[in-house]
Amino acid sequence: MYRSKIRLNALAFAAITAFTTTATLSKEEPGSYLNLYTGTSNLSSTNLTESRPAASTLNGKAKFGSGVGLGGSYGYRYGNGWAAEIQWDYRRHDLKNVAGTTLDGDFASNTLFLNGYYRFDKIGSIRPFLGAGIGWTQEIDIDITRNGQELSYSRSGGAAIQAIAGGEYDISEKWSLVGDLRWMRVNSGTFKAENAASGGVLVGKPKYQPVSLNLGLSYKF
Repeated sequence: MYRSKIRLNALAFAAITAFTTTATLSKEEPGSYLNLYTGTSNLSSTNLTESRPAASTLNGKAKFGSGVGLGGSYGYRYGNGWAAEIQWDYRRHDLKNVAGTTLDGDFASNTLFLNGYYRFDKIGSIRPFLGAGIGWTQEIDIDITRNGQELSYSRSGGAAIQAIAGGEYDISEKWSLVGDLRWMRVNSGTFKAENAASGGVLVGKPKYQPVSLNLGLSYKF
């Protein structure tokens, strides 16, 4: 009976020690961090109409091919799972065709975000997180090349939102490998020709709703 109690107490002590050690390892220390990332980006199709002198009018659904993105952020972790950061994000997507007509060009954006995150306790070696942000699009532009002439249309000042989900893996005490999926949306607006003398006109308000898959490095100060 006495030995059984000893074994029971020993097992209870081991369980408490293991739980405390796990909680300590999964706990996040407060402090600043810097994150740099790059990845692939996918842009959904959108309707647009473009006209220019000495060329037929394009009118229909624009479809996009491969895209790339990159960016960085500086933030602060509060030690309780919550974090806030300022982020810069750039994305570029190749234009495949408009209404079935093959074209060269791209649809790109340059955006600043203010993000909030919640990082959960580790699951194994991975710490999952969720985040969301509001932003301001410094510039978003569409380049279209046809009949040997490239014309650019742009707009600035559009509001943007994004949702983020991902996880991080600690490489060392300071460095972490970070992977995430980001969904972004910029409010609709009017695009104007960057060279007014070209006579090009882009009608409508093309949607800009990219989704990106990123891989990056984070450094904790």
